[in-house]
Amino acid sequence: MSCGSCEHDSVCAVIDYDGSLVSNKINRYENDSISISAKSSDPSYDRTFQRGTINYMSWRHIGLLVSTLSAGGLNTCLKRALLPLLEAELKMERYQVDAANVLLLLPWSYTFVGGFISDTLPILGSRRKAYIVLGWIVSLISCFAIAILNYTLEFKAQSSHVATEEALRQRVALIDWYVALLVLASFGCILTLVISETYVVAQTRREPLKMRGRALGTLLLTQFTGELVGQIVSDTAIFHISELGIIPLVSFRETAMFFMFYSLLPILALLFLFHEEMNPPAIHDVDADDTQSHIVEQIGNLPVDWLPRLRANWLRLRKALARKSTVYVIRFFMIYVFLSEFTLTYPHAQLAIWCNFTDKAQSSSNISSEVFYVLSVATWKYGALNWNWRYCVIISLIVMMMVPQLIFYIMASISINLRSQETYSFITALRGFVRASIIILEAAVCAEIAPVDGEGAFVGIIVSMSTIMRLLSTTFSNCLGYAFGKPSSQDTEEDADEVTFSLGICYMIKLLSVLALYFLPKQKRDLQRLHRYGAQGDTNTTWWVLGSLGCAFMISAAFNVLAVVPSTSCLQIVGGAGCNGSR
Repeated sequence: MSCGSCEHDSVCAVIDYDGSLVSNKINRYENDSISISAKSSDPSYDRTFQRGTINYMSWRHIGLLVSTLSAGGLNTCLKRALLPLLEAELKMERYQVDAANVLLLLPWSYTFVGGFISDTLPILGSRRKAYIVLGWIVSLISCFAIAILNYTLEFKAQSSHVATEEALRQRVALIDWYVALLVLASFGCILTLVISETYVVAQTRREPLKMRGRALGTLLLTQFTGELVGQIVSDTAIFHISELGIIPLVSFRETAMFFMFYSLLPILALLFLFHEEMNPPAIHDVDADDTQSHIVEQIGNLPVDWLPRLRANWLRLRKALARKSTVYVIRFFMIYVFLSEFTLTYPHAQLAIWCNFTDKAQSSSNISSEVFYVLSVATWKYGALNWNWRYCVIISLIVMMMVPQLIFYIMASISINLRSQETYSFITALRGFVRASIIILEAAVCAEIAPVDGEGAFVGIIVSMSTIMRLLSTTFSNCLGYAFGKPSSQDTEEDADEVTFSLGICYMIKLLSVLALYFLPKQKRDLQRLHRYGAQGDTNTTWWVLGSLGCAFMISAAFNVLAVVPSTSCLQIVGGAGCNGSR
């Protein structure tokens, strides 16, 4: 095999890579099988890669699970605990809270950048571990700054005896600083979660075909368990939530200081209980011929200078995005996420009023939704790992969510006796099962076709695409939010008919998302076959993908700016109820 044309590739070239024959090669080397450096993920010239499942409960990897569990909990608490505490203590306006919620989600849209940088610029020889620790350091510093900022500005105001008007201006500036620091803390958590997933995506290539994905299932199960614990802690230890409202039990500063010390635990766990393994070679287990030789060949090391590294990784990413398998996967997520996340505001807001959907009921629904996240991953890992992906999508979307929701919503709109607060909370939470299934598919697909040493950018593109399409779907949902009416406490036959009709339109659009299954391969082997033998398209596909990301993001950003600015937040095109008489 000639390597002359591979000057920009630093990945491992694999010639008919197969687990059984590599195992034979390992047996020949006996005790010289694998010696992993905790500081480097670069393959060496004289080592072979051992197939099999990595034990993530061992002392070499338990730190990664501790970090993922903690990041899931902190990311949930930032949205469900720290932000509501900030809203209560500083009496934030509704548009300020909406803006903060939008900004806390924005780091998910930039995961491609973080992944690409981690591929290109190792820190102290580490592509993944160092960036996971860096994410925690960012979160820790942000939480510390939140606590100190509060104390500093309070001390300044008390010592100078500022006038009321100046104090109000300081309060607005304080809110801006707090929101910026919350976004920075959220960025640290998201960076930790995405780079952790990237690491496991790469390591899951060691697993044989039928077991591939179990490691990802372990990681996602840990993350969603952390989010569930974070939701429960927010609703029980930080707030007292009842039918009468929400009462904070601790102060904003105390909570921020607690999470600063909380961030130390995963950092210590990563430093002492996580050792980064080197990258295994690309998957090559489709239609393998056991009579052929199986050699793992190192093409070359990455250049030392960062500019050649950047160029090499960019060329690798362009080549990966040009493959037919990648194009199909991206088309699937773009269509499926956009249509399945589409929701009309009016019928659901009206049903929430009719079913008396209080803060207590919202809390129960949030916890139930997190439980469905965990159940979805557990079902996939332990029972559906090798099921047809198309059947899994149909079951999760139609059987688990659409049919129960549509039946209950229509019955509740028609009959007063069937309007149950508990049932509405439970049925609404079913969307957690579908959203978890999307995250599972993202990880499973990336594990199959992500380029070696370019996993970070590839995972980032898939995650960013899904996030931005969800944001775009919400934007269009808000534009049509009150096209069918405005929610009120009235309960007439005309209102029931209007809700039923708008529900029919909403779920017909959701049902169209199954058309995206045309682009989704049936299972791992089918995706591998498409990846190996599918057409190699134009490398300009990269610009099409990034252009789609950019356009969707700009449209969503424009509408979200209108939604959070006080003078335009009432517009119906951004989900408002109308500006007539509002000024």
